[in-house]
Amino acid sequence: MKVRKSVYELDDDTLYWYSKAVEHLKARDINDPTSWWYLAAVHGYYNLPPSVTYWQEATGYPPSQSTISSGYWMRCQHGTWYFLPWHRMYLYYFERIVADAVLQEGGPADWALPYWNYCDAVNPDIDTQAQSKALTMPSGFGDANGPNSSSPGLWIRGRRNYVLNKLNVNPWPAMNELLFTNDSSGTNFGGGVTGFSHFGNETGQVESLPHNVIHNNIGGAMADPNTAALDPIFWLHHANIDRLWQIWQLQTGRANPMASQWRDFTFKFHDVGAVPVTMKVKEVETTQHLNYTYSQGYPAISATQPTSPPLSHFALDVVGASLQQSAGDKNSPSFNLDMVPKSERNASLAKKSAPSEARKKTLIKVSNVTGKGDVPPLNVYINSGNETPEGTRNFVSCIGLFGLADASYPTLDHDGSGLSFVIDATDVVETLRRRDNWDEENISIQLVPQESLPEGADYHVGRVSLHSEID
Repeated sequence: MKVRKSVYELDDDTLYWYSKAVEHLKARDINDPTSWWYLAAVHGYYNLPPSVTYWQEATGYPPSQSTISSGYWMRCQHGTWYFLPWHRMYLYYFERIVADAVLQEGGPADWALPYWNYCDAVNPDIDTQAQSKALTMPSGFGDANGPNSSSPGLWIRGRRNYVLNKLNVNPWPAMNELLFTNDSSGTNFGGGVTGFSHFGNETGQVESLPHNVIHNNIGGAMADPNTAALDPIFWLHHANIDRLWQIWQLQTGRANPMASQWRDFTFKFHDVGAVPVTMKVKEVETTQHLNYTYSQGYPAISATQPTSPPLSHFALDVVGASLQQSAGDKNSPSFNLDMVPKSERNASLAKKSAPSEARKKTLIKVSNVTGKGDVPPLNVYINSGNETPEGTRNFVSCIGLFGLADASYPTLDHDGSGLSFVIDATDVVETLRRRDNWDEENISIQLVPQESLPEGADYHVGRVSLHSEID
């Protein structure tokens, strides 16, 4: 069985041969299903600025209209319960085609795609130096000054960051989810029930964090679904997401969906030699189905994150919401929530008088985010009472606006209403409710970009709302 290893445990020429294979595949025509360009376009493609500036470098550009409309391009699944299985298939055929190119270049017959375990940055069992190393893009991929001379094929222009923000790599909000999917307005691990969804609004927690946030943290080609797979680091990032799915499945009480609508759904790709193939979701439910696994890494399969007892059955009601849109910038104002009148409120978030009082599931929903450009990840804060954004800010999570431009314009696939997010704020709100200055009638939420917005980037938030378990 093939073993995909952490990029930081490699002691061989894996990255050297990966670079050679990338250069080999880039020399193939964009209309060739086994070319670097075609493989990336399976995820997304766009022939207008700013995406087109990357695509114009392709051998044989522009692609033929028959290639574009073949039904193999622009097929990535996002905001859906197909996010994980589709990308597992995508990685599988990519790895096979790259391994074949490695062999043609004179490399080893057992080449395997490594993964970038940035989650190690929150691993309490390693020292701070090792944690910092986990946040740093492997040196084989170059740096802000240019490519690594030993593996030049792994560099791409435009990356904004080669060192990740530690807030963006925490796997536990996703790993602590009990359900792969659900039909409620709550959170889940793998995404909500949809049909084919190139860009939907049923995003699971593992897709939201760390997946989306890492894309936007790196920036450049990685920040846009229509160019992301042109960056060689894309594939190591997705190998880590695939690994997290494997680990999640092996935790107690977790299971993939049993519905035939999920298990029997079929996607199409090309294999080595440009051979058309199809694959059902049930064929990729485990990595063993595809004859590979991952080396052990954090979080370990047997690991459990210390947390309060999970809440798996709950009904939610809105507590408060913002009633006007807001444009985002570095000094984003707070969304001061208009609270549902107490007489009409079915969910109370009153100050806790005793630690033994039951926890209440509480979610923040950020809805209809529209905009364009390479917007950095947004930190989400909640404040109450006398707290102000300039004073104490209570960090909840972060969100990445991956696919922002695509989601902001109507097409046959979606209505252009933007991106939406569901963030579990239960633990933070439970802590705040024990503070003397907690005031359930005075709650604000702030979305703050982690970096200044690049030129040409902007976003607008349609609505922010707070929901809690009914009394």
